[in-house]
Amino acid sequence: MQTRYLLIALCAVLLEAFSIHTMADQTASPDYIKVEIKGTLSTGVMAIGGETTGTIIQSGDVRWELDFGDNKELRQTAAKLNRKTVIVTGTYERRRGVEIRERHIVKVATLKAAED
Repeated sequence: MQTRYLLIALCAVLLEAFSIHTMADQTASPDYIKVEIKGTLSTGVMAIGGETTGTIIQSGDVRWELDFGDNKELRQTAAKLNRKTVIVTGTYERRRGVEIRERHIVKVATLKAAED
């Protein structure tokens, strides 16, 4: 019986340590990279293991995932501009994944149709 309580306590400590480590990884750094990208927008994108924001912009041979956060207006704009040339501004973030080892993501500040 004591072994069971000891095991439960150990699991709780490990879970707490993992939570603190995860929160530290997500804490915003005072450093940042601002970006502006002109390229083709694609929505409804799927990836192995679900490791995608679901929206990408491709400029030449390079693609970035776009993260709209909770901004419904930006999501609606993206849906309207699917497969069109757009200009996106935001901050660059690199995230580690399981299936996709390194993901390049732009936290979107603005999204608009490009004037050709």
